[in-house]
Amino acid sequence: MIAVGGDGTLNEVVNGYFDEAGRAINHSASIGLLPSGTGSDFQRSILKCNHSDLIETLLNGESRLIDAAAAEFSDSRGERASRFFINVASLGLGGDVSALVNRWRNSLPKWIGGRTRFSAAAIAALKQYRNVPISLKLDDDRSIDINSNLVIVANGRFGGGGMMLAPHAKLDDGLLDVIVTDGATRWDVIKELPRIQRGSHLRNPKVNGHRVRAISIRSEVPMAIDLDGEMVGYTNAQIKVLPSAIRFVS
Repeated sequence: MIAVGGDGTLNEVVNGYFDEAGRAINHSASIGLLPSGTGSDFQRSILKCNHSDLIETLLNGESRLIDAAAAEFSDSRGERASRFFINVASLGLGGDVSALVNRWRNSLPKWIGGRTRFSAAAIAALKQYRNVPISLKLDDDRSIDINSNLVIVANGRFGGGGMMLAPHAKLDDGLLDVIVTDGATRWDVIKELPRIQRGSHLRNPKVNGHRVRAISIRSEVPMAIDLDGEMVGYTNAQIKVLPSAIRFVS
């Protein structure tokens, strides 16, 4: 299977790859990616060739097993829902940003690139930025309480149109990288945007990273959830890694 499009299109293909239990429907099937979407962030973590060589790679390249993730959350009606993702889950500000980018999709000129769209949406979403009490449960044995409006659960390194949200994430390590802010103000987020582009935001004492197999996220106020660039629902949420779940051509 070859996904032609951005991260949202790839997410649709990934969700057709698994059965309801998170098992590959056809273990010999491979997924390839021909990126052409707004953000196309997953390609930055998976593709090792130039775009000019991509067709040959898709036709003749080797496949390898990489991780995916499964998320449970509340949909717009307040009912429990579930979905798989392959790149990044973003909760709070990230979900608000994705909702804006998708809302603007047909109203902005096509020459405005993905990074510019996501940066503009981040600034716009900050108008409603409010930290809320959040409880995180990591791998069923660690509990953390934070005051935040930004939680990242990453399989890939990039999101938001090229921002290096999780600089240490690996696609085949059987773990998810969790990046959280704690007590960060609106101004803190604005100042960090250039550093997020380079992946150096983890040096900020208000930003913390964890590596987990599973995470539960509970917030006193519902937070928007984005999976692979698509706003899908709200907290509370549970996310777990699916190790070596997808065969991918790269």
